[in-house]
Amino acid sequence: MPSVTRVHSHESQVYIDSTLIRGVQSFNYENPKNVQELRKLGSYKQEDYILTADQPIDTSIEFIVNDHVLDKDGNYLKFLSSDESSIKLKDATSETTFNKANLTNFSLDFNVGEFAIGNYGYQCDSLSVDSSESYEDADIDSSKINIFRPQNITLTTTLTEGINSTDYPIQSASISVGIERRPTIRVGERGAKRRYPVLPAQGSLNISILKNKVEETLDLSSLIAKKGNFTFVMSETALGSASTNPNLNIKVHNCFLNSVNHSHSLDDNASLEFSYTFPISNDAIEYYFS
Repeated sequence: MPSVTRVHSHESQVYIDSTLIRGVQSFNYENPKNVQELRKLGSYKQEDYILTADQPIDTSIEFIVNDHVLDKDGNYLKFLSSDESSIKLKDATSETTFNKANLTNFSLDFNVGEFAIGNYGYQCDSLSVDSSESYEDADIDSSKINIFRPQNITLTTTLTEGINSTDYPIQSASISVGIERRPTIRVGERGAKRRYPVLPAQGSLNISILKNKVEETLDLSSLIAKKGNFTFVMSETALGSASTNPNLNIKVHNCFLNSVNHSHSLDDNASLEFSYTFPISNDAIEYYFS
């Protein structure tokens, strides 16, 4: 009977540009086939399929938000940058490298009773597998990370139609950015030379609260879509060495209220979900430590 090597999660690591991503909960990739259907005169069905020139690979990295994911110097999350990354998945059998990765999705989710969760989505041109670079004991990094929990998060806003964590019982909040990228392909070549973002594009911020006299404290009667900023301040839970600047600040710029959903369900609390929209730009989401 041939021998097999079991691939377990404790022997898997994910890298972006040679930087180990800590707190990864899942890594997935998909290689959908982009095809062109061929029919011929006199036939009512597709006879054949041919692959198109662009065959991207979609990857997704879900992680617990921690003090090792973002650069300590602080920065803007540059969603529209044309800079390309390299992603590596190393496990007990091999090292898989995803080349020319472009950021297409980013999200942060904060829910009561759970860890703060983030997600990166990339579109890549190709992958290669090297069985000689498999996971080894020397790759083990046992250093601890510091995490962020929703009970240690405060939310403030400059928007008159905005929700904050002082006046309203927030149950969840999520930030989501999705960017479609259009490939540029040269005649005589397969694969994209570059993937440019399709603009304009919008991101979303959703906040769910328990209803408690919102109508008396929040003016939603304005006929003009006013814009404002939301700032999340998260105090770390130190599992390792405490940081000098333990507070992660995430600021979302130029949000406006898009809709309010009222929910009344049997044997449950009445809730409201506020949906905000903001234009995606290189300076749409700012982060820094304090």
